[in-house]
Amino acid sequence: MRLCTYLFFTLFALNPEVNAQSGCTDPLATNFNASATSNDGSCLYPVTNYSPVLQSELSNDLKEISGLVLAGARWWGHNDSGFDEEFFRVEPQTGNVPQKIELKNAKNRDWEDIAFEAQNLYIGDFGNNTNDRQNLGIYIVPLSAIGNSNSETVQEFEWNFLPFSYIDQTNYAQQPEDSSVYDCEAMIVLEGKVHLFTKSRRNYNTVHYTVNTSNNVADKIETFDCKGLITGASLSPDGKLIALVGYDLRPFIPTVFCWLLWDWPAGTDQFFAGNKRRIELGTALQIGQVESIGFATDRAAYLSNERTDFNGITIVDESIWGVDFSAWVPETVSANEPGQHAEAFTISPNPFSQTVRFQWNTNEKPDFLSIKNQLGQTVLTLKEVPDTLELGFLPRGHYLFETWRDGQQIGWAKGLKQ
Repeated sequence: MRLCTYLFFTLFALNPEVNAQSGCTDPLATNFNASATSNDGSCLYPVTNYSPVLQSELSNDLKEISGLVLAGARWWGHNDSGFDEEFFRVEPQTGNVPQKIELKNAKNRDWEDIAFEAQNLYIGDFGNNTNDRQNLGIYIVPLSAIGNSNSETVQEFEWNFLPFSYIDQTNYAQQPEDSSVYDCEAMIVLEGKVHLFTKSRRNYNTVHYTVNTSNNVADKIETFDCKGLITGASLSPDGKLIALVGYDLRPFIPTVFCWLLWDWPAGTDQFFAGNKRRIELGTALQIGQVESIGFATDRAAYLSNERTDFNGITIVDESIWGVDFSAWVPETVSANEPGQHAEAFTISPNPFSQTVRFQWNTNEKPDFLSIKNQLGQTVLTLKEVPDTLELGFLPRGHYLFETWRDGQQIGWAKGLKQ
């Protein structure tokens, strides 16, 4: 063998990036690739329907609620345009609004979303229905400026305002609402950076921007065909899951949906380069016009809808709804988790058709096993875990095997039923 050929094959074998294979690493996806070691964002998912659970009807103070967030162990919400410069403490389980906070000398031109990070609330005044606003910005309110009385005022010297303009907007002429592309109703804050997700009535997509605080410009990051109008965003407490809610006005009865984003490339702002799963939440006649979402835990959240009226008749009251995403996004979302888990296990054969054999990497077996299908639904649970298991009754598809001991997940494996 020539020296150059020898060196090539040696380097190939020693370089893990050369041997790595990218693909869909989510076992719940229809195109799951068991050989993939890195996620390329190509995962496809079946149509997934979920019915949010009604938690409460809101006070009339928030009949056009447009933002909802958990901050300082309390929930906060606000209305959009046409209301005073104030936001409210909210109790999702009861719908009560025990506290009102005024922002002194602020202006609610069109407040559309609220976020929280590092002891600060961020209130987005960036609603832009006709594309002509040149006074977009974000109010930054420290939690420490909010007292405990029923009615509080945050003075002008206590809050800050972050103005911005879109880097690619050059025309500020007024446009019809069905042609708007620079409207925005969704925001998260991650590691001090403000992320915006636009609501385009012209294209039914969303554009992801980040606000550059050095020049007050919203830089364009990526575009995603969300097939709807994005009206709210939230980041999970662990920083690994983003939820975007919205609705689609094109069907005869408008529908409501949520996009889940996770496992995007580490160290980047390319949120749409990871997994993207759409959850259908029903129609606007069922849960109203959903305008906001806020995570309560790493995988569960609350939705809020504004009041829906027609010809003076209330169709859906302003309400809070509960949603649980744990069936589709695990607590740990790293693509390489099975190989890294200290007590991971393997199944064989894989793919399987009838009998599955478990190979444990520890002398102590788990005390609980669950199997989920590609919809995230649990199809089997066992409190006594055998070494072999008959699974011929399962339909073809991808499955996720999870093992537990003393209430803690200790490993998981991916399987394909043929």
